[in-house]
Amino acid sequence: MVIVSAVNMITTKKGDKGQTNCGEKIVDKDNLVVEVVGSVDELQSVLELAGGEVEIVDDLSQIMGVIGCGSKVDILKKVWRLEKEMERMEEELPKLEKFLRFKSKKALELNWARTVTRRVERRIVSLNKMEKLDPEILIYFNRLSDYLFLKARKKDK
Repeated sequence: MVIVSAVNMITTKKGDKGQTNCGEKIVDKDNLVVEVVGSVDELQSVLELAGGEVEIVDDLSQIMGVIGCGSKVDILKKVWRLEKEMERMEEELPKLEKFLRFKSKKALELNWARTVTRRVERRIVSLNKMEKLDPEILIYFNRLSDYLFLKARKKDK
């Protein structure tokens, strides 16, 4: 006989009534915090499909904890890392002089991740109006979309 504790069960049946766990609270599934965390989760999936960005996927997991559970993370350190990498990429890329359409599969996937990042950013702005978030969260997603744009350009180079 196998006994599985409720902690390890995927099915809690709270979702049957439109609710879910968010941190230590039970909230409706259309709660804006759940929407933001779900959008970040989607972004992780898109990045993984695009072939990696493991460090960013890890960042996103940690930031979901900050948004959903109030965890503490040094987000500014993650922003600095992105900025440093962007500076390096900008040095390697020609100046952008016209509107750009990506062609390679990898660049298109990274651009898709960039557009999901922009949606996450918009949802964070909405959530921040309801409950004040760490301002570094918005900075991170703003830099991440720039980073993904440069990364896509580099892949199309």
